[in-house]
Amino acid sequence: MAEKKRMRMRGVKHTSKRLEDELLDRSKQLASNPGLLRPACAGDCRKCAFDKSFKSIDGLRKIIDNPEALIKEASRFGGDDLVRAYAGTVSLSAAGSIPLLATAKLPSGEPISYAVRGTVKADKLIGCQYFDDPKLRMFLYNDMIKKNKLHLYSFGENVVCSDKPNMPEEYLQDTFWESPYEFPDDGFACGHDASAVLEVRIKSLDTAISVCENCAKSVSSLAYVVSRLSAVDPLDDIEVRVRHKYHKPGEKDYEVVTGDVLKKYMVGLITDASLISSVKRSKMGDLKDSDVSAYVIGSKNYGDDLDAFLSALSGDDHETDALRKFLTANPRAIVVKSGKASEALNAIWENDWKEIIAAHTDMATAEAMGDVSKNQPLPTLIAAYDRFKTAGVSASLPEFKKPGPVTAVADRLAKAYKAGGKELLKESIETRGLKNGKIRTVEASFLMACGVEDVTFKLTPSEKDLADYLKPFAKNLIDADGTRYAEAMNTYLIASSSGEKV
Repeated sequence: MAEKKRMRMRGVKHTSKRLEDELLDRSKQLASNPGLLRPACAGDCRKCAFDKSFKSIDGLRKIIDNPEALIKEASRFGGDDLVRAYAGTVSLSAAGSIPLLATAKLPSGEPISYAVRGTVKADKLIGCQYFDDPKLRMFLYNDMIKKNKLHLYSFGENVVCSDKPNMPEEYLQDTFWESPYEFPDDGFACGHDASAVLEVRIKSLDTAISVCENCAKSVSSLAYVVSRLSAVDPLDDIEVRVRHKYHKPGEKDYEVVTGDVLKKYMVGLITDASLISSVKRSKMGDLKDSDVSAYVIGSKNYGDDLDAFLSALSGDDHETDALRKFLTANPRAIVVKSGKASEALNAIWENDWKEIIAAHTDMATAEAMGDVSKNQPLPTLIAAYDRFKTAGVSASLPEFKKPGPVTAVADRLAKAYKAGGKELLKESIETRGLKNGKIRTVEASFLMACGVEDVTFKLTPSEKDLADYLKPFAKNLIDADGTRYAEAMNTYLIASSSGEKV
């Protein structure tokens, strides 16, 4: 057993007919065939630790039908526990009846009834009288196995003993199939690639139980594996790992579970799901806090391959360009669930926003934007890029203090066109909301003024008429130089009926 617990006695009671028949039947089987108790050998022992016990058991053949003599053997002080348990158990068959039963409480908390015979300890009697139960029969062997530093595996109708770790595959199948997992082809692995996967490795079998974070349940796979294994150290043949994607380039991709965590996991105080979650959180936190280039999207770790990472991202060109320039010069670990560039930017934006904007434009522009750490990255990058592209143009044109909404839009679009032509003007419009009808009309007039035939957003008939009317005024503002720019702006504002003035 993985952990030995004290068995509690609960007194005696009259036996039921069904239980009496079952105990008597098992007693008769052992009386006629004591070899049912002998473990099969799967080791390389020079001398079997069970030889002496079973030689003594064979010597009981001459009194096998004498209940009093068998009880005397079961009461022999300092005798072999296995021999005494056998003698006490087969005395039931010799007597032909079981007048009273005692009840003990198993380590699991369940009660178990057994016949008290001689001075044999309760656990040994239970192990012998329930020799056909894979778990209960372990009580008979535990002390001898640990005294002789052996390994014993109980499964189905079999008990297998070895002088070294040598788990039968049938044992692993028998114990693990008691778990709630149902894997393909009756195997030991769910077969899924995930960001974190639990592995319970059996060294002697060179195989592993493998459960991904999405399949993991609130049970301990290790507890099932050791449930019918007896050894001084039941974990000397087992290694528990959590394989994960949150490792630095060149670092191992798994964490070995040891110490108190392993012990708690073995007895079921920690489950598969909670163990995976704990290791995943820890390793993800370590990676994010590191000062290396490492990129993870979902269950794929790109190491420090920035090109591959960026190629896997989808998003606006402003986002990917800013990420490329910033990450090329600044090592960062980025862990995201999806392949969206916006998620990657958000992961580092709060701490690195100024340097990201500077990489996309320049530091002067980044500083001029003020504190935008709480703003959404994409709109902020676009605004910074527009400011950066029009900075040279703006220097030669008037700057309007506290402009009204129509003035601000017209000024931005005119300067965008002067700095980058039709494309920059279109970019400045298409990335902004167009819910305000007045602003929609102003932006449509500038598109028409620079030769765009089909405006991509909808206009009401009245908005379309006004945009047509404003088209020449917008063209005049676009063409105006520094000396005529303020006058052309005022003319446009009067034509738009905005009530604004510069």
